[in-house]
Amino acid sequence: TRCLHSALGLPGVCRGGLAPGMQRTPQFVTGDFAPHHVYLEDVEYGRALDALVKAVSDVLVVSSDEATVFLGKRKVEPQPDWWYIGGRARPGETPQQAAVRNVRRELGLELPPSRFEVIANYSFVWHMRAQEPADHGTADISTVHCLTLRLEEASRVKLDEKEYDDARWFQIEEVLQGEFHPALKQAIHDLRAKRAFQQLAAASAQADDA
Repeated sequence: TRCLHSALGLPGVCRGGLAPGMQRTPQFVTGDFAPHHVYLEDVEYGRALDALVKAVSDVLVVSSDEATVFLGKRKVEPQPDWWYIGGRARPGETPQQAAVRNVRRELGLELPPSRFEVIANYSFVWHMRAQEPADHGTADISTVHCLTLRLEEASRVKLDEKEYDDARWFQIEEVLQGEFHPALKQAIHDLRAKRAFQQLAAASAQADDA
């Protein structure tokens, strides 16, 4: 797995992510859009995956001090390993609405959209997928959010056992130094960059007021 910008030698893109002021995903609705949700059988869905890029809404769950992250160990392709909480977005959903639904389904928690803070948008290309032909792979555009989970909320987590083998808290440095997917590490770097920008903006505002 690699970051294509880094492979192309573009400086300062993958290590710092987007400029913090650009870390948002606005939705523009034109006309009277109404969603028409349908269920696709695996054969149909596999054909759709060969033709389309999915929109997904992922969540980096962090502790209130942002020293630890909560990751799930997924059971199925395209990432049967430690990963974000999250999944596919549905037509018409904002990224935050999709994140709310995914967290409700996968962690059993009902949280408002305002709790989900956009970190960045990433492009994922996977060699494998769950649907046949499995080696056709799949491609995603993911809006990755930060969700700060309170202790009381963490105690109420009910993991979706159809999706995950395990879930637990990791120290941030354990993820950054360990054998974890580069996208998880990138989200941590981008979250840190955003926090540094917010601190700088706050200090600048205080100086202007002085």
